[in-house]
Amino acid sequence: MLWLAVVLTALPLEVFAARPAPFAVVEDKALVDCDAQARAQGLTPGLSVAQACALCPSLSLGARDRAAESSLLEGLAAFAYGFSPCVVLRADGVLMRFTDQASPVGDPHRIVAHVTRGLEDAGYAFEVAMAPTAALAWHCARSAMRCVWTSKDPWRLAMRSLPLTGLSWAGEARAACQALGLTRMGDLLDLPRPGLAHRFGQEIVRLIEGLMGERPEIEDFWAPAPWFRRRLAFPHPVETDEALAFALARIVREWVMVLRAQEARVAGFTVEMNCEDGSLRSEVFTLTRPERDGQVLMRLVRERLRDFRPGSAITAVTVSAPLEDLTEGSLPLWRDGQWREQDFRGFLDRLQARLGRDAVRALSLHPDHRPERASRETPWPSRAPQGRIRAPADRPVWLIDPPERLDVVRGTPMFRGPLKFARGPERVETGWWDEPVVRDYFVATNARRESLWVFRCARGEWFLHGYFA
Repeated sequence: MLWLAVVLTALPLEVFAARPAPFAVVEDKALVDCDAQARAQGLTPGLSVAQACALCPSLSLGARDRAAESSLLEGLAAFAYGFSPCVVLRADGVLMRFTDQASPVGDPHRIVAHVTRGLEDAGYAFEVAMAPTAALAWHCARSAMRCVWTSKDPWRLAMRSLPLTGLSWAGEARAACQALGLTRMGDLLDLPRPGLAHRFGQEIVRLIEGLMGERPEIEDFWAPAPWFRRRLAFPHPVETDEALAFALARIVREWVMVLRAQEARVAGFTVEMNCEDGSLRSEVFTLTRPERDGQVLMRLVRERLRDFRPGSAITAVTVSAPLEDLTEGSLPLWRDGQWREQDFRGFLDRLQARLGRDAVRALSLHPDHRPERASRETPWPSRAPQGRIRAPADRPVWLIDPPERLDVVRGTPMFRGPLKFARGPERVETGWWDEPVVRDYFVATNARRESLWVFRCARGEWFLHGYFA
């Protein structure tokens, strides 16, 4: 099991478009976050507005917009969902869980590279880290350690060098550790845990157990919504179409990131503009065909904005759109009207001549009710009897070996969202002589409208065993 953490290091700033520098976000008359130019002049989160303005008279301020932050995080989770069906939403980022077959990208380093590229294209300020436990991945990301630690790596040894500053624990415990000279994770791990619990409380022991993978990680996985919605606020009201186009271009970049990750497209969308006088202006875009090309979408927006006159300065802009599945039919191997069995056999003969005799194999049925043993590979050309054999029940061609265990939320198995059963159960109970199995098979669909073959074993656990075309 591997976990990939993505932390947005400037989330309160991200929701503001075209920020003037220096700029800071304010909540309850105190600074929540500030940009690099403000920090260069001595500003830090926690300062009062009066102190910040005294240190930096040219500072521009924006009120914290938690609703916009939540909307941005939903978009980030939708992007992450394209890499893993198990996404956990956090206050300032997301966690993705990976198993051996949970991502089409495969290699952990390639997964991190793909995620990093998408986040960079969207213009986020972020940190990423991958580790065998969720707590450790999150701690590494918050500590700005872009590590990729798998279960094969000596990660328990490597984590000893981690700083304690990124841990999510009470400030009193952190201050006490600093007073004792404990600065690294190894300093904590070398101490007896009963003594740690007595001095700092049981919370720090539970924290260490989570980091080390000695404690079960129970997470509430995020479920995708069939729409996209993103809001950007302006630090100051704008009246020009250039400023509005700048904000919309940023939203479209994030939007395309989500569309690509979820293999979706849009047939229409709405742009809403909040005006300074309290009014709301809406522009509805309807496409002749579903689209996910960011340049095409932005070209439509610019054409509409060319003669747009809002009548009042704009304070925020929102883009919303329902998402449509991008599933398209596969292209045929042979052109229409050109299929002949002798041509196909000749094609296989040429393929075998080029790739070698063992490269082309055929599947033949085997008399076993266990799906993973119901077929065998045979040499080509096959010596099996000719003719078509009808399968006794629905069986997918694509089987997963071994079956992938599914998470269950409130009694419902999950795979890229909750599963809905279309057919079943079909009981398979056999193999008493060598490898007994007792399974109830179901044909199920998920939020992506994928048709899946799942089963529940005698212990009540759920597994994904195959995909239908």
